[in-house]
Amino acid sequence: MATNTSKVRDAIEDDLETQIASLRKELSTISKSLSDQGYDLYDQASSTYDSVKQGGRKAVRFVGDEAQYVAEKAKENPLTAVAIVSAVAAVGLLIGLSAYRR
Repeated sequence: MATNTSKVRDAIEDDLETQIASLRKELSTISKSLSDQGYDLYDQASSTYDSVKQGGRKAVRFVGDEAQYVAEKAKENPLTAVAIVSAVAAVGLLIGLSAYRR
């Protein structure tokens, strides 16, 4: 009877060892896959950041050029500039009061 028990125990141990080895192999495959996806995600984020940074630089350059143009025109026509700024401020005030009352 002891030999039957030891045979069953040996068979169970072998089966468990096989299952553990299989699980380790699957875990290794999953880990590698997740690692690869992580690198891909990092590359995509880096590329997106570079693209946004380049677009931001262009926008800053454009806004700077436009601000310089507006400043030059304001120096040429100071009364017109004051009238435009006052009108924009009045519209902003009206919109603000309207939004506040709601």
